Amino acid sequence: MSAVTLSAATAVASAVTITHRMMLMSDPATIWDLSTRSEAVQMIAEKVDAATQGSFDAAMEASRLALRSATGRLSHDDVAHGLLAIGVAAARPAARRARANAKRLGRP
Repeated sequence: MSAVTLSAATAVASAVTITHRMMLMSDPATIWDLSTRSEAVQMIAEKVDAATQGSFDAAMEASRLALRSATGRLSHDDVAHGLLAIGVAAARPAARRARANAKRLGRP
């Protein structure tokens, strides 16, 4: 998935997820429900997990870029593409979570 497509899909999925969670967590009738609290805990755990996985994936992409540089197989275009690949690798786990949450929470 390209960086532009990843960004756009994540923006739409995030809007759906945030809207649902805002309605769920701002409703005084459900604020103390177990399902609301478990959704909040799951939300935080997902963010920590996605950040950890994204950091690992970005480090792997940075290592690939550094290895190509160290072996002399790096062209002038590879720097820009490598930096973009690092950013996409860092964002991909969060994007995957956002799409899954939008699908799960967007159901009636």
